[in-house]
Amino acid sequence: RIHKELTISLKNKNPNILHYVSLLNAEKAALKQKKNNEDVRKLYNDAISMSARGGYVHDAALAQERFADYLLSSVGDYEEAKYHIEGAIQRYTNWGAMGVVEHLHKKYQDVLAGSSTH
Repeated sequence: RIHKELTISLKNKNPNILHYVSLLNAEKAALKQKKNNEDVRKLYNDAISMSARGGYVHDAALAQERFADYLLSSVGDYEEAKYHIEGAIQRYTNWGAMGVVEHLHKKYQDVLAGSSTH
């Protein structure tokens, strides 16, 4: 429902929500897994880029965190997942969300240490 409302708002020329729609499109594609792996990757990367360019540091961090979860759970790409976890941690740090940073360090300690036993 929210995806539909945001899409309608975007069509009504509200540019402030483009990054939200982009992230929801990536999440939807990842859940449906109808699109191939490269399409899902592109959607997440687009969401990260749009959020960062728009100055939405916390949303870019969230997009990187969600992308890392997708890479770990659906693709098994630990190297790229580690890259995005580290990116999310850096963005959350810049935003001042140290509680989230601590949570991510604990949640992904094996991945961050280089182990693939997530």
